[in-house]
Amino acid sequence: MRKTAGRDAAASPTATKRRKRRGRITIFPNWCKGCGLCVEFCPMEVLEQAEDGRVIAARPERCTACGWCELHCPDFAIFVTEIGPEGEG
Repeated sequence: MRKTAGRDAAASPTATKRRKRRGRITIFPNWCKGCGLCVEFCPMEVLEQAEDGRVIAARPERCTACGWCELHCPDFAIFVTEIGPEGEG
């Protein structure tokens, strides 16, 4: 068992359940040109490109608010807001 600062790691509440950041995605469809960069860069596969080229948040519950999609969008058509860890808010 791993020790952390003189305590057992298993006794720590964070050791039993790690809380993950969550995010809320806002997509501005009028600004999106459908290039798909946000879809390609999303590590959690939250975004998908519909048949008509629009980007949609197909799995929003997976968003960790990493911001990769927002960072790589050349049209500023996607915005990510951190909404807190799982189990909060």
